[in-house]
Amino acid sequence: MREMELHSQDNLSLASTETPPPLYLPPYHHYGMQRIVDPLARGRAFRMVEEVDGISVPQTPITPGTASLCSFSSSRSALNRLPRRRKRESVAVMSLKAAAALMKGRTLGDSSTGRCRKRSFMPPSFFEDDTVDFPDDLDTSFFTREGLQDELSSYADEVFETPSEAAFQQLDESELTGSALDKNELQRSHLMLPLERGWRKAKDVSLVHPKVRLRQEVVSVNNHQHRGQRITVPVKKLFAREKRPYGLGMVGRLTNRTYRKRIDSYVKRQIEDMDDHRPFFTYWITFVHLLITILAVTIYGIAPVGFSQHETVDSVLRNKGVYENVKFVQQQNFWVGPSSESLIHLGAKFSPCMRQDQEIHQLIQEKRDRERESGCCVRNDRSGCLQTLQEECSSTLAVWVKWPQHPSAPYLNGTLRQHGAVCHQDPRVCLEPASVSPHEWPDDITKWPVCTRYNFGNHTNLPHIDCTITGRPCCIGTKGRCEITSREYCDFMQGYFHEEATLCSQVACMDDVCGLLPFLNPEIPDQFSRLWLSLFLHAGILHCLVSVLFQMTVLRDLEKLAGCLRISIIYILSGITGNLASAIFLPYRAEVGPAGSQFGILACLFVELFQSWQILERPWRAFAKLLAISVFFFSFGLLPWIDNFAHICGFVSGFFLSFAFLPYISFGRSDMYRKRVQICVFLLVFIGLLATLAVLFYVYPVKCEWCEYLTCIPITDKFCEKYDLNAHLL
Repeated sequence: MREMELHSQDNLSLASTETPPPLYLPPYHHYGMQRIVDPLARGRAFRMVEEVDGISVPQTPITPGTASLCSFSSSRSALNRLPRRRKRESVAVMSLKAAAALMKGRTLGDSSTGRCRKRSFMPPSFFEDDTVDFPDDLDTSFFTREGLQDELSSYADEVFETPSEAAFQQLDESELTGSALDKNELQRSHLMLPLERGWRKAKDVSLVHPKVRLRQEVVSVNNHQHRGQRITVPVKKLFAREKRPYGLGMVGRLTNRTYRKRIDSYVKRQIEDMDDHRPFFTYWITFVHLLITILAVTIYGIAPVGFSQHETVDSVLRNKGVYENVKFVQQQNFWVGPSSESLIHLGAKFSPCMRQDQEIHQLIQEKRDRERESGCCVRNDRSGCLQTLQEECSSTLAVWVKWPQHPSAPYLNGTLRQHGAVCHQDPRVCLEPASVSPHEWPDDITKWPVCTRYNFGNHTNLPHIDCTITGRPCCIGTKGRCEITSREYCDFMQGYFHEEATLCSQVACMDDVCGLLPFLNPEIPDQFSRLWLSLFLHAGILHCLVSVLFQMTVLRDLEKLAGCLRISIIYILSGITGNLASAIFLPYRAEVGPAGSQFGILACLFVELFQSWQILERPWRAFAKLLAISVFFFSFGLLPWIDNFAHICGFVSGFFLSFAFLPYISFGRSDMYRKRVQICVFLLVFIGLLATLAVLFYVYPVKCEWCEYLTCIPITDKFCEKYDLNAHLL
């Protein structure tokens, strides 16, 4: 041994008393006995035998210019050889293997590891082939730990074993400098927490820790396990099922939120015992939103895009039998979607369809009072007739047939009828429903039914029956306004023309405007289901994309923590409360979308932050960042045609519901009892809030003028100009 030539160790012998300082390894990174670094290397890096492709037998690192002391005495060292070089796999083969591993729920490296462990540490040519004892071709599997799962694994020689590259990767700068917690490892595992109460990392004062990590030239023996990672890792991240850490989540990662260095073991066990859920509700609600938006745009089309009003002018045949220039005003939709009238038909939040609005009801009564005094205006040239008031009928070109002045007035209970006549309708010529005792038609024409079958004959000698009617009821706009006009004008104004009726009192215009199911009582709207139906609608394509983006990020992240049942309760109830408040303060504006629900989910982030306040590092900074994000979102509600009342009330209700339904951690027995009482209190507060809003909407309607500044700030004179179709009642 003394005569052996050492090529890389000049002026050095085995009997030398000067040895280089050993490479430092932390005392808590060892397996079995502590590893001893070869003193002949003078602190230089170990080199591994060049790795071959495929699964190979692990090799012991070889010190330059010298052989292992055990290599010449081992009986196994001369009875093994390296396997043959295998052909490299193509990209297609690696892709197929990666896909197969992903379908089985593991990566390609995991499957390779499993196959490697099943293989013996000795090649099949143990007793068949003879090899020459040479330092570069030694069987060194006897000195390695990897792959030794059988009874011989206890005889591993760790004297000249070099730490693997994976062991070096586990070391961090913070560990080498003696910090208390590994921040990078915490961010990777989310739950690197202490194992006992008041845990503090032990420090070895006998060793001087180097401030800079020592770099070594190490060739890993597990490189074959990383094949195919460029394909499988991105796909696996897309469908990741990692557990959502309490108090952090997606927003926590974006705002660099971390746990404290020392956390009680009692709290740690609570965090580890929390269930991990799949976001089924998020996927379902997102699919429904996309499907309904596509169908709505396909069926109802897209309204003019913009932020103002769109005007259309055309010549249309009206009541007088001549063409007139008519202007139709329509609100533009900057969300790229259907018009307001179409959204109301689909189920948008619109107060006149949910309750009996006093102002609209008053307008309808005034219209009926005028109609009660109307008569049939018959033109002298027999060109047609129309139901009008006396001042609207020309005294020179037409005859206004009005009972009882006109000789055609019929009798009712021995006296002449005081109201009438009605164009194309008379109790004497209607067969169904017939006006016979005791079911005679009343004297008030606004209570006459729609006649479905007539007995005209050839000639009745009644001018209001023998004429050709030129106008019938048409429901225009979203306020239930009814006009007796021509079909051409009704179609141009995008109204609902009633061919079967002759008077406006015979049609229910609010039923036509609201759509959905008919009212139980035509006089009283009762579609309170719009409070939650509007949560599934969107004003347009852009509106739907914003909702999908929010739900697939924030809502999906929170559902992993809370579960589909809890998060769906918060989502639906927050949206209903927000829509109810919006219906109170903005009754004549059609609103759609889950804005209240989304701000309720935003409130969940605040509640989660408050519940995990004691385990977070710098919680005030996290609160300031989250508050800035919320203020930014609330500022959008100050723009015109964006409902800020739904945002505010949805946020408040979601805040109360989150304390009741979100999972929490306790910091002791008293804290656990306090949070149980807190659940009951906030549930009662939410019920009280919902009941108060319901009373204000149905029993004691309120009208707040200054509340409009909460949803739109008039920067200019026309910035918050109201759309006449939905805001003002004329």
